[in-house]
Amino acid sequence: MLCLAILITTFPAISSPQGTGEYTITNYGILEKIAGEALDELAGNMPSIARETIILIRKEGGIDSGIDKVFENELVRKMTGAGLRIASKTANKDEGEISEYVFSYQILNYSIKYPDIGRSYWVGTKEVERLAEVGIFVKLLDSATGEIVWVGEAQKKYEDRIAYSLLERVEDPTHDFTMPVRDEIRWSRFVEPVIVTGIVVGLVYLFFSNQDSN
Repeated sequence: MLCLAILITTFPAISSPQGTGEYTITNYGILEKIAGEALDELAGNMPSIARETIILIRKEGGIDSGIDKVFENELVRKMTGAGLRIASKTANKDEGEISEYVFSYQILNYSIKYPDIGRSYWVGTKEVERLAEVGIFVKLLDSATGEIVWVGEAQKKYEDRIAYSLLERVEDPTHDFTMPVRDEIRWSRFVEPVIVTGIVVGLVYLFFSNQDSN
C-alpha cells in the first residue's frame, strides 16, 4: 500500500474546470454578456444623449443573421433601458417625429469557439475551453446634417473551461451558433488505453514486489 500511495502522489495536481457547480453560463448567455459589456464601454465613451431622444439604428455589416440578432437584441435592450426611443426607419418631416441621431454599427467579429478539448495529463475530467469574442465599430451621426458626431470601437472576450459533460447543457440546438465545432484529438482514444494499461501493470508489479520483500 505504501508503494501505491507513493505512485499516486507522483501525478500532477488536476484543477477542477469552471462550471462544475449548480449554474454554468450557457453559450448564448456568454454572447449576450460580451455584447452587453462592449455596448457599456461604447456608451461610456459616447457623447451624452438626453432621455426620450429618438435614434435610428442602422447595421452596416455583420457576421450572420442568427448570431447578429443576439447583438441587436442586446443593443435595443441597452438603448431602451437608457430611456432612448428607437426608430425603425427614416421618416420624412411631414410624417411627424424624426430621429435626431443615427447609430450606425458594424459587427467586425462575433463568435464562440472551443479552442481545446481534452484531459489534463491524460487523466481526470475531460474539459472544454470556451472562447467568445466580439468586436464592434460604431458611428453616431446627426440625422439632419449627416455629420459624424462620434466614432468608437469596442472589443470584448470571455474565456473559461468547463467539464465536457456540460456541453449539452450550455449549447442550444435551436441556435447553431451556440454549437461550435468540437475539434477533439481523436487519437487520444488509442493512447489513453495504453497509458492506463501501463499504470495497471506498474501497480501490479509494485504490489508483488512489495509482497516478496515482506
